[in-house]
Amino acid sequence: MQTATPSTGTPTQRGQAWALHVFTTLGVVVGILALREVLVGNAKLALIWLLVSFVIDGVDGPVARVLDVKSLVPVIDGYILDVVIDYVTCVVVPAAFMYQFDLLPSGNWGLFLIGLIVFTSAIWFSRTDMMSDENWFRGFPAAWNLVAPVLYIFQARPVIGAIITVALSLLSLSNFPVPHPVRVVWMRPVTLSVTIAWVGAMTVGVLALPDHWWILRPILLAGSIYFLVLGFVQIGRLRSGVASRLDAPH
Repeated sequence: MQTATPSTGTPTQRGQAWALHVFTTLGVVVGILALREVLVGNAKLALIWLLVSFVIDGVDGPVARVLDVKSLVPVIDGYILDVVIDYVTCVVVPAAFMYQFDLLPSGNWGLFLIGLIVFTSAIWFSRTDMMSDENWFRGFPAAWNLVAPVLYIFQARPVIGAIITVALSLLSLSNFPVPHPVRVVWMRPVTLSVTIAWVGAMTVGVLALPDHWWILRPILLAGSIYFLVLGFVQIGRLRSGVASRLDAPH
């Protein structure tokens, strides 16, 4: 087996690259802390830990590209590391949360649904075509760490949680376009603004628990509908030929 050779970076640069890998890997530790709170029945703290892991996941990618971590530490595959961590924090822990806190039916139906979540998410994370050249995700990108908090803030009934779970799980196996909120060029200012408002409302809603602030619900609902509608519009653009190389990242 051929061993990868690091680029000619300085010791400081290589140290920063290794430090970033350590920071990234802390995400899975945070995920386990979230799982512990799920198991002991502390919904608010479980969601806070999930938010922390979400921040880690959002920060490490851009920093890795700036530091050129891939060439400085070629013995670590950052993509595989991210996938491993994301499967824990974005799929396994949220699925357990949804079952534990009655966002899904109890008993065998609930077990079937969390099995559906982890099964379809594993397929999605394994896809070689998970993202288009224009940075649209193909299928729901298994972001259950965003679904679980919203359902909990809405105090969704198990039947509603079940319907949403089945719908999103099936979407994971489809080619339904979901925009990356930063990388998709078309409608980027609007999409980014909606994403900031949506994530902000979700964060405030989690921190406000056990109170459920109704004022946040219209923001969360509108943001969710926006991404759904944008996906259908993109399908129309693709079929009509409007979506073109102009959508490619600059």
